Amino acid sequence: MLAETKITAMVLCGGAGSRMGGVDKPLQLIEKAGLVIPMLDHVIATLPVHSPLLISANRSIAEYQQRGPVIADEPAVGSGPLLGVLAGIGHAQTEWLLVCPGDMPFLEQSWHEAIRKVAEQGDEHGAAVDSVVIHDGQRLQPLLSLIRTSCAENLRAYLQTGEFSVHRWLASLRCVTVRYNDTGQFLNINTLTELQQTQD
Repeated sequence: MLAETKITAMVLCGGAGSRMGGVDKPLQLIEKAGLVIPMLDHVIATLPVHSPLLISANRSIAEYQQRGPVIADEPAVGSGPLLGVLAGIGHAQTEWLLVCPGDMPFLEQSWHEAIRKVAEQGDEHGAAVDSVVIHDGQRLQPLLSLIRTSCAENLRAYLQTGEFSVHRWLASLRCVTVRYNDTGQFLNINTLTELQQTQD
């Protein structure tokens, strides 16, 4: 398995929260295992202990800085979560960036272990890969992935073409998908209704 010291973990918290009334989703309180804390803190608790942490955010900076170093999106190179990924692979001092959204509070402690194994071992032929991404059994989860930080210029060039699809960018790399059969831990909390439903 890829060593934790070869990985920088980055939590994406840069969304506008438009489907949740404009609030910062990762900072909303939610209960997991009897503990009521912000979604972001549940997510951070699942990340590799010995991996440096980065948080991608463009507002509520002071709140996020209480958890770790905050990096902002690079301006004028596109839109969407890939801007956060570009900032992350540009700041990371490690070979790999572990990407994770800040609105997936039910992730299990071991969620990243399978993709770390593939990153270390390579594809089915043993060839090196650029990225490893999770499929939850129903759909691809492109923002739960390991990406080589050497892909920075490739991503910058992709964004400068006006493209912003995470799926299409990953498909352009030497990418391997790891399939799970478990949608529960990969639940995104996008609306206030979904947030309330998790407490019912």
